[in-house]
Amino acid sequence: MIQNVAQMREVSRSAVNPIRNGMSNLFTTFNGMEFDKPLYFFTLPGFILMAGGLNMSLNLIMAAYPGGSFDIGSAIGVFLLTLTGIFMSFTGILLHSISRLIRYKKINCESLRTR
Repeated sequence: MIQNVAQMREVSRSAVNPIRNGMSNLFTTFNGMEFDKPLYFFTLPGFILMAGGLNMSLNLIMAAYPGGSFDIGSAIGVFLLTLTGIFMSFTGILLHSISRLIRYKKINCESLRTR
């Protein structure tokens, strides 16, 4: 039994340096996030953060209205949450547009070369 496990480990062992393999996997993941699916990785979480920040800001205003006291720490946190959501959404939309433009240009350049 132990011999079979050792043989399986030798077969599945990578010949690449573990640090180089990990960095390659990390860059492949970042490349996929940036060029393949930026709407899922940036825009959707950005909209969720923005909606949560707006909801929390409305709750903060409604809680401060009757008594008149206003917690500045919560207000700064809500502001940063909303701002982060806006920037993430904007970044996702821009990355999506740029990646589609790059693919469009790449296809057109390849079709011009084959003529």
